[in-house]
Amino acid sequence: MTKILIIEDEYALRLEMIEWLTFENYDVVGAADGVEGVNAAVLDPPDLIVCDISMPKLDGYGVLLDIQSNSALQLIPFIFLTAKITHDDIRKGMQMGANDYLTKPCSRLELLEAIRVQLEKKAEYDLDRKNQISAFKEALTTEHEQRLLQAKLVAMFSHDFRNQLMVIRSSALLIHDYADRLTPERRAGRLEAIDKSSQVLMEMIEDMLHMAQLDTGSYEVRKEALNLVQFISEIIEEFQTTAGKAHQIHFKNKFSGLVMVDSRLLRKILANLISNAIKYSPTSAEIIVRLEKDQKHYWFSVEDHGIGIPEADMEHLSDTFYRASNVGNIEGTGLGLAIVQQSAALLEGTIQIESKVGVGTTITVTLPYVALANEGNASP
Repeated sequence: MTKILIIEDEYALRLEMIEWLTFENYDVVGAADGVEGVNAAVLDPPDLIVCDISMPKLDGYGVLLDIQSNSALQLIPFIFLTAKITHDDIRKGMQMGANDYLTKPCSRLELLEAIRVQLEKKAEYDLDRKNQISAFKEALTTEHEQRLLQAKLVAMFSHDFRNQLMVIRSSALLIHDYADRLTPERRAGRLEAIDKSSQVLMEMIEDMLHMAQLDTGSYEVRKEALNLVQFISEIIEEFQTTAGKAHQIHFKNKFSGLVMVDSRLLRKILANLISNAIKYSPTSAEIIVRLEKDQKHYWFSVEDHGIGIPEADMEHLSDTFYRASNVGNIEGTGLGLAIVQQSAALLEGTIQIESKVGVGTTITVTLPYVALANEGNASP
C-alpha cells in the first residue's frame, strides 16, 4: 500500500487530508510539525510527502533540506502546501528540490491529482533506471557497444555520486540556515551525514579507479611477504571503529605463518566483504571473519546474519554494477563483489558464496599457500 506522510500544523486540515487519502486506500501518517515529520520519515520512509511551509520548530524548507540530506529519503516526491504563494516561493522551493506546490485551502481533487502525478513520475523514473541497468548489462556482451556502455555507466555512476553531494550540500545548508533551531543531537547528526557521504564518495572513486585497472589489464600484481593475521586484524579494527556499537566483528583465526600476496588486492577483497556484511546486516548483528589454512591453500570467510541473497541473483553477483533484487533502499554501486571476484582471480584464487534470504551470507575466498622459510621479514 502506498504510504503518504502529511506534515501540517493545522489539526483540522491535517485530519481532513488524512481522511481524504485514507478513503482512497492510501496508508497515511500525519505529523504536527517539521521535526515530528522528519522523524516519522526516517522511522518509516513514505512514498510521498505533503508538507506545509509555515510551521513551528522547523519550517517546510528546513524539512526539505533535512529529507534531502538523508540519502535514503532524498528521492521521495515532495509537495509543498502553503497559504500564500509567490513566484519567489515557487522558485526557492523548486531550486531546493520540491516537486510541486499546492495552495491552501486545496480541494480533495487537487490533492489527489498532485499526488497521482508525482507517484506516476516516480514510478516512471524507477522503471527507466531499471531498464537502463538491464540495457547496460546486455550491452556488455557486444564489443562494438563498449564505448557507448562506458559513457552510460559514467552517467549512472554520476547519479549516485550526485546523491551523496546532495546529502553534503543539504546538510551544510540546514546547519547554516537553521543553526538556532537545531538541537545539538540533530546538528551532530547532520555533521555525521556529511562525514559519511564524504567517505562514500571516496570509496566510490577508489572502487571505480580500481575496477578500471582490472578491466583494462593494467593492474600490476606485486607480491610481498605479509603477516596475514596482523593484516586482517588491523582491517577489522578499522571497520569496528567506524561501526561502533552497531555491529560486533569477531575474528576467529586458525592460521600461523606468512604469505606471499599483493596486499593492495587483499585489502580490496577484505574491505569489500566486511563492508557488505555491515551494510546488509541489521543493527547489533554479529559479523564473523574466519581465517584457516592447509598445506596448499589458505582461506578467509566473512559471515553475516543479514538479508541474504535470493537464489535467482546468485549467478550475477560478480557482474559489474549488479545488485541483488532485495537490497531495497540500501546504498551501493554494485561493484563490490565484482572487485572481489577479479582481485581474487589475479591472486589465482577462487570465491564461494553461501546465502539464504533472511538468514545471512558467508563468502569464502581461497588462495594458494606456499610456506615461507624466513618468517621474520614480514610486512605489517
